[in-house]
Amino acid sequence: MAMESVANSVQLPPLDNPNERSAVGAELQVVLQDLIDLSLIGKQLHWSVVGAAAHSVHLFLDELVGEWRELADVVAERAVTLGFVPDGQSSAVAAGSRVEAVEVQSLADHAVVWELGRRVAAVAERIRERLGSIGAADLVTQDVLIKVVGMLEKHQWLLRVQLGQKA
Repeated sequence: MAMESVANSVQLPPLDNPNERSAVGAELQVVLQDLIDLSLIGKQLHWSVVGAAAHSVHLFLDELVGEWRELADVVAERAVTLGFVPDGQSSAVAAGSRVEAVEVQSLADHAVVWELGRRVAAVAERIRERLGSIGAADLVTQDVLIKVVGMLEKHQWLLRVQLGQKA
């Protein structure tokens, strides 16, 4: 009888604390919802921007939205890898996201950058606050979320630069 290789195994990846699998999945779900909502808010602001720098801010927001969607995909795929099925549907995002909504109105270019910067910072901070507890359960998931925070903090810096603030 041949032994089944690890590569062919249907077992889930082991966690440092296997009893926390559902908790890690739930944390990934919350991050996923925030990232999806952040991308939706970014797109809303993309459509709402007016002013002298509107064109460049409009294009910049497209880049950010694309990167947030990629980050959401990475987070969702990590959840699936752990055996947790994430929910990125609009109803789940609306019910679970902690990202502050924006008013549906035209906004000056600098106001768009300011409003988005605040929200990016809040999402990064919430993820950062949970890194220790997630790392206690699963270092690989912690690493995924460290990369997410790193990218969000880079976006914060890029948004600050748009406002003429010091790096």
